[in-house]
Amino acid sequence: MGRGGQNILAKTAFLIIVAACIVSVAWTGDADVNPDETGRIVEPLSGTAWDLVEFRADNGSVVAPLHGTAPLIVFGESGTLTGSAGCNLYSASYRINGSAIAVEPVVATAAYPAEAQELVQQEKRYRELLVAAASYRVEDDRLTISGPSGREVLAFARAEQPESVPLLSTEWHLTRYTTGGGSTVASPVPGTDITLVFDGDGTLSGSAGCNAYSAPYQVNETGIGVERIIATKASCAEPAGIMEQEKTYLNLLRSAAGYRIVGDTLAVIDGNGRAILFFEAEA
Repeated sequence: MGRGGQNILAKTAFLIIVAACIVSVAWTGDADVNPDETGRIVEPLSGTAWDLVEFRADNGSVVAPLHGTAPLIVFGESGTLTGSAGCNLYSASYRINGSAIAVEPVVATAAYPAEAQELVQQEKRYRELLVAAASYRVEDDRLTISGPSGREVLAFARAEQPESVPLLSTEWHLTRYTTGGGSTVASPVPGTDITLVFDGDGTLSGSAGCNAYSAPYQVNETGIGVERIIATKASCAEPAGIMEQEKTYLNLLRSAAGYRIVGDTLAVIDGNGRAILFFEAEA
């Protein structure tokens, strides 16, 4: 979704730093794979990325995803898959044995635009089908996943494998933030630009739209903690709503407990596992 729209999570280039509870799953494949130059067994889907083009709806029909919200999946190393379910980010462990595939329960963020019931239903269905995966087949640039009955439930088209954007020393621009107690998401007020930079000395800083701010922070692989935020005291009259937005943003940043990076997208997560802030890396 570009700054202010959903396309930031439908981009085909992305990578998630997975949640700490996701565990690595060892390769158990057989004759369908070849060793790489180091002699290790190469899992056949590792390093590939796929865009969803069709899925099996609740009524059994095959349908295309909603426009601009097609889920995407990336198979990483060590038995971890990650992606976007259309709006929210997810990750899970998986294992492959020949043509059989098994996906563990999905860990996902939880934030939706207001009045997005269709998207909520699509994401729920997509995650259900993914966890129910029993076998897979790759033909040219198409990946098909079938359920336990052998019926095809998910079909993907090959996408480009992304490059990761680092958390530190990247200028992040806010594209969405949660409202209504974290149940819905909103775009920034037009004409405002909220930024965030993590420096290597343990200090974050940026613009909250009107005032500059900074704070000490602590970070590990997927967790983050923000200490007391210091901000300047200017008051901006325009555009309308800028000061209310700034207050909301700083309060959300104070509640940060974790993060995930998806290509050039950063999601900040609170202590309840909800995505509360979404940023895009400066191009």
